[in-house]
Amino acid sequence: HDDRGSATVAAIVLMLSLTGGALLWLSWNVDRSINAANDADAIAFQAARAGAQAVDPASLRTATPVLNSDLAPQLAVEAAASLFAANETTGRVISVDVGADRVTVVVEITEAGRTVTGQGTARLAVGVRGEGT
Repeated sequence: HDDRGSATVAAIVLMLSLTGGALLWLSWNVDRSINAANDADAIAFQAARAGAQAVDPASLRTATPVLNSDLAPQLAVEAAASLFAANETTGRVISVDVGADRVTVVVEITEAGRTVTGQGTARLAVGVRGEGT
């Protein structure tokens, strides 16, 4: 019985197994990073939407309503904190920028040792059936 070549076959099988395992690990980590980036964008956008609900009541009778620049950041941070908890995600709000008619929120999420940021902007739209109507 000749055993020549069995070591070569064993080495090839071992290399293919390790390569396959490495590819599975890599695809799993890349998938988690992509999901974390999507979560960060979604949370930032929802937080911005919450902040954009803070319309200054005094401006409602004018032609161009504006946002309450004190209340909008508070609503955005509260919404982000609620979403972090609901998603069981470790994250924080980096910034909330409030303009006259828009809110931009930047959040940071840390998952599996990686940190990703997401940004979302919501704009105050005036109208019942659509903007301007």
